Amino acid sequence: MRGGPLSDPAILEMLQPFVVTAWHGASASEMPADVKEVFQKSEVAKDPKRFNIFIFVLDSDGRFVHGFHGLPATTRGANEGRSDYTKEIPTALAKLKMPAKKLNGRKGGQPVVLPDLKGRDGGLPAGVRLFVRLNDEKDPFRSKLPVVEVVAMRAEDWKALALPEKAKEIEAAALKSWLVQLYPPGIRAADQKKPFTKISGTLKLEPAGADKQRRYALLRGEVKLAKGDDKESAFEGSLQAVLTYGLDAPEIKSVRAVGEGHYLYRELRGRGTQRMPMVVAIESRPE
Repeated sequence: MRGGPLSDPAILEMLQPFVVTAWHGASASEMPADVKEVFQKSEVAKDPKRFNIFIFVLDSDGRFVHGFHGLPATTRGANEGRSDYTKEIPTALAKLKMPAKKLNGRKGGQPVVLPDLKGRDGGLPAGVRLFVRLNDEKDPFRSKLPVVEVVAMRAEDWKALALPEKAKEIEAAALKSWLVQLYPPGIRAADQKKPFTKISGTLKLEPAGADKQRRYALLRGEVKLAKGDDKESAFEGSLQAVLTYGLDAPEIKSVRAVGEGHYLYRELRGRGTQRMPMVVAIESRPE
């Protein structure tokens, strides 16, 4: 879930028994009709000091049960427009008539189920899974856990990464479906909704030996992503990957990649650019 503040494992575990949705929008007027309907039933809609991040708890039939501010309360005071999750979540459980359970780390809790892709015939991966994380020591809250995205891919999407006979260069745009996911959580909804439209950079793909089971290749290079001119947010960074292949065919079998860089967050009203350090891990799915 992009934009949501629910990154603490204990909070996620508390939320597992019921349905929850989060909205990070510029204003109520921009909400989709179904989100707006839920929002208007919540007390946060009447709060003049609210921010634009909200959490709504729904029952198993999708009916509104409870709502509260999405930004967590702090220890520094001035908590208008923020919520204390340790109070709001038990309140929601009570309204759902569900027993609150005591947490003890991850022991005895439900396992975290990550989004995934199903395998398909033909031997090619069905797609990739990305773990995108802010990596800013000044913002430890959002840097705790990654946002997880899955990207389905067609057979033709993998052709650019087929094992070459010798080193070659490929355009970063060939990996557009991966790279457009490189934005951090918690940014403005208007910024998040505007996709990267220009992808530049060159990646070097070169054979890297073999063993008794498979052949290998390395993929390395710099990438730049833009949403428009220099007044729009952008990304610049690097990507490195290890790719595997069968012994008798050039089609890719798996990929493991890591990347790092900065999201250049263009702030409103010409207040400058915030350089947000980010890291990403990418794996082909399924295994």
